[in-house]
Amino acid sequence: MQVVTQIGTSRDFQLKQAILIYEDQVSQREKFATVHQVTSQGPDRQASLGPGTLLTTSFLERLHHGLQRAPRAVLLPENVLAYTSDLLVWWTPPRQHRMFFSHGAEDRQTINGAICPHPALVWKVQRGCLFLRAICDPARPKAETRLMVAPYWNTEASRGDVCEGDMPRPQETDVTNMLEWEEGFFNSRFTHPSGIGKLTAHSAGFIGLWTELAGTAQFPTQYLVECRQTLLQFIEER
Repeated sequence: MQVVTQIGTSRDFQLKQAILIYEDQVSQREKFATVHQVTSQGPDRQASLGPGTLLTTSFLERLHHGLQRAPRAVLLPENVLAYTSDLLVWWTPPRQHRMFFSHGAEDRQTINGAICPHPALVWKVQRGCLFLRAICDPARPKAETRLMVAPYWNTEASRGDVCEGDMPRPQETDVTNMLEWEEGFFNSRFTHPSGIGKLTAHSAGFIGLWTELAGTAQFPTQYLVECRQTLLQFIEER
């Protein structure tokens, strides 16, 4: 075996280990990997593989630690509440936005495409999944701020996870694509209740709420339902 790799000219790297990945040729799903020490033999120092051992998570953790590079500094917008490599949490103040509903009962069609007022919202994207909560206070929330259920179909009440369906969504978790998540959510059609739990305190339920609010200026926060969760708990929940 002869391996030649060029990585600049100021460092001297030597091949020490190799990882071999095996795949079942029938299912092409089942895989395992082995780790091999690499030794140099003979006058020309030809590299050869030693016996293999199964790859373990502890080895991967050490490898990950060794491959880590200093993260790129990111200037955070004012509405960002928390940000890591796989988590992004931000909030939006109350605003107007058009709503779209799936075809079905006539009461949906009377409000389909209507511009409605929306409460302040807390958005969370974690490992590519969207979660949503509402808040009563239009100001930037704090760790102890009590959150409310987001009053939307396609959004589960107890955990706030959004059933994304064919919603257009960014491929990466990044502070530059928050607006894409927001527009993807609102420009998709609200199709059905997701999970169990109460979405609104309005006496006529979800459709009654948005029928009343269509064309009005402000979302009445008395129609929001408490979810017994603070902002910090929402951020830390996995």
